[in-house]
Amino acid sequence: MDGTLIKDYTVRLSDLTYEDELSLFSILDFFQDVASMHAEMLGIGFNEMYSKGFYWVLVRTKFEIISLPKAYDLIKVKTWPKARGKVDFDREYLILDKNNNILIKGISKWCLIDIHKRRVSPYREFNYPCIINEESYFNEEFNKIEDFDVDGLDYIEEEVKYIDIDHNGHCNNTRYALFIMNALRLNTKDIVKFEINYVKEMKLGDKFRLYFRKIGEEKTIILKGVEISTGDTIFVSRVIVR
Repeated sequence: MDGTLIKDYTVRLSDLTYEDELSLFSILDFFQDVASMHAEMLGIGFNEMYSKGFYWVLVRTKFEIISLPKAYDLIKVKTWPKARGKVDFDREYLILDKNNNILIKGISKWCLIDIHKRRVSPYREFNYPCIINEESYFNEEFNKIEDFDVDGLDYIEEEVKYIDIDHNGHCNNTRYALFIMNALRLNTKDIVKFEINYVKEMKLGDKFRLYFRKIGEEKTIILKGVEISTGDTIFVSRVIVR
């Protein structure tokens, strides 16, 4: 079976910010949609894996913006899984224009969670039922973002609402981009790279502080979500601006 999927989309007004730029949320949404569709086609989608006692969870993602499509542009979103790791599964993405020029390139890291234990499972019997495409648009290691101290940093407070919850019963990965956009209020055209590590799941009603700071003259902004009730780190993110 083919290990690559390409799907056509039309950029909708709802995919754009008030500056008529593709939002960070929509980029993650395109990635999630095409990955989920591909998993269903391969027989490893939500229902199939849930019946085996597992579900997919995104633990890390990053993307690089080369150019942005405009409203009503036809785009192509391409995705393919990489060879599995010990307990993780990488998947790459490209967002292309109608002439196959690369607009955005991305990569994500997924794990299988045991439904009953609610923790990562190695599930060593699992393998992708397709030809693995070794094509890659990232040369650097896909490492974790280093944690950092938040004392004295600016922050906003947020709460996970009903609309943020997905069928896994926790805050969907795309919604974190909305929290980050609300904190930074950056134009998408000013962003070169976006990266986020999902450390701890959030559920309905969870409240957290989103801390952020710019690192010197490196044009890098680091962000961290901290659960108010426990002080636990929920996510760490890094944004590189032009």
